[in-house]
Amino acid sequence: MMRTMLIFICLISLGISPTQQTNQIKKIEGVFLGRVENGYSFCGKAALGMEEIVVFDEVLSVVLEKYQLHEDKYIGENFIISFIEGVLIWRDGKEETSTVVRLQKLMPGQHL
Repeated sequence: MMRTMLIFICLISLGISPTQQTNQIKKIEGVFLGRVENGYSFCGKAALGMEEIVVFDEVLSVVLEKYQLHEDKYIGENFIISFIEGVLIWRDGKEETSTVVRLQKLMPGQHL
């Protein structure tokens, strides 16, 4: 009886435990362009010095408390952007997301 109960508990714990995914924090340097319909837009420096527009889906509330990105005040400012990427799985497919977890404002001439 005790052995059956132990096996049952193990099976339940395996069945309901969420999958663990390690999100690694990535960093880029970018100039804030403004708020767009689906997120926050930055012009980031990619590999080989090429520039590309990057839109982040979300920004943590603690970051928004420090930098009110919904205001025009920070447009054109240079930041180091720390972010994580994730995947949302829906019934009809999956969607990649990116969330800013930290912003560090750079002084003129300062770089990542």
